[in-house]
Amino acid sequence: MQERTQEMELYRRVCSGDESALETLIEQHRPGLTLFVYSIVHNREDAEELVIDTFAELVASCGRFCGQSTLKTYVYGIARNLALQQCRKTREIPMDLEQIVRLQPTPQGIPSAEEDWLTRENVSTLYAAVGKLNPEYRQALVLVYLQGMSHRDAAEIMQKNHTQFAHLIARGKLALRRLLEEQEQP
Repeated sequence: MQERTQEMELYRRVCSGDESALETLIEQHRPGLTLFVYSIVHNREDAEELVIDTFAELVASCGRFCGQSTLKTYVYGIARNLALQQCRKTREIPMDLEQIVRLQPTPQGIPSAEEDWLTRENVSTLYAAVGKLNPEYRQALVLVYLQGMSHRDAAEIMQKNHTQFAHLIARGKLALRRLLEEQEQP
């Protein structure tokens, strides 16, 4: 509850023109938001531009957020809508998630050459499989497993009810398991 109060205070400060509050909000959400938008569009520059547009839209629409969801959910919803609008305009198909590996933070420490190779191989295989999923399955899995969002928040971003989102996650996992099993077979 305290976190929500802090979010509302931050949002109120952003709406009143407090530049430091906007910078704080951007600093908190830009890395994950960029990764999420990048999972929808094909281009890192486009993703970065859409993230900037997301924050501009947030400021331009000050007063619309009423706190029914978290501020993070609201911001991700704006970003998703902007990214999908761009895909419709350019008629691009959402990207192959194998490309997202380059945006992931590197693990702490120096792995051995063998550990490094196995990790890269496993991550590459996983992302290649995720990239072949239905776009809605992919978005749901990215929000929950890469962004660490709750099912409730992710469902709200994707404009799905709880049951629809649970089905997306279940079907996405099943489809991903099938793809990974297919890749294992010689």
